[in-house]
Amino acid sequence: MRRLRRPQYPVPTLANNGIAGQRRINDCHEYERTATAPTSFPPYWTRPDVKCLLHAMQGRVCAYCGVAPRGLEVDHFRPKGAVGNGEAHGGYWWLAYAFSNYFLGCSICNGTRKGNTFPLVAGATRCTYQTRGTLALEKRVLLDPAEDPVEEWLTIDWDSVTAKLVPSPALGEAERSRVQDAIDLLHLNVGPEVRTQRSKAYEEAARAAVDRRWDDLRRGAMRHRPHSLAARTVLQRIAPERLPSAEDEAGDLADLIWGELRMLVSGIVDLRARGKPPRPFDERQLKALCWALFVLQSEAVSTNEHLAALLEREPAEIRTEMVALFRALR
Repeated sequence: MRRLRRPQYPVPTLANNGIAGQRRINDCHEYERTATAPTSFPPYWTRPDVKCLLHAMQGRVCAYCGVAPRGLEVDHFRPKGAVGNGEAHGGYWWLAYAFSNYFLGCSICNGTRKGNTFPLVAGATRCTYQTRGTLALEKRVLLDPAEDPVEEWLTIDWDSVTAKLVPSPALGEAERSRVQDAIDLLHLNVGPEVRTQRSKAYEEAARAAVDRRWDDLRRGAMRHRPHSLAARTVLQRIAPERLPSAEDEAGDLADLIWGELRMLVSGIVDLRARGKPPRPFDERQLKALCWALFVLQSEAVSTNEHLAALLEREPAEIRTEMVALFRALR
């Protein structure tokens, strides 16, 4: 788990006049009128412009366990429906269409490990729609990668050959207990795939440090790279001045997304040359990738300049196609 920077770019679907924004407003009005919480939620969070925000925030890595699976799902951090902790709580339904409540998670974290559970620390009171203004004060167990200083609270046991995740020794007893509960909830030390991949990443980071392959180590420490906490832990201990900056990470993520976009555009151009239309799935992917790049370039001038340089290097046919895609978003 790494600290994530949540983009502030307003996408159409979630805007107050967008389809999800309107649904959010209507659900609140209906509840205030009838005191009945909604029980069905059209999945507007799967739309390309919404998923692009998450892609621009965390790449293609699970926000919780750090794996890079073939597919990621939009996870509601606080369950939108009934909370699965045996409590009479209707869920955080008013956050069903709130970007602040979204992360990309692997199917195991989203479905098996976390699911609709959302435990609070002992004696804490769960927020309701009426007390939603105090949401930030709710004493939850699960760590929020976009709100909590997880890189100060979580670390890798330097002496563990399995790259065991542990609470930071600097934390007080209560905080250490809470962080350990969060680790246990997500099976971050017992899930075979997570443990094996993180251990391998830690070995590779240690080897890169011995060989003084600083560029490899620095790249591995970028938050959108799988199990990047391993490389970050090594760098933090032996060469903290080499840790990647926010601009470094934005540029690296832009390169990765650009590569995906270029490959997809090339395939579609080839299809059209043979008289075949692109699949709807490919068109959705195109929109999501373009939106992700659009968000990244809107957040940093350096990324904007970097993307302009990448576009300039493309063949004329690909460049024309990409320019048309970006213009369609405006």
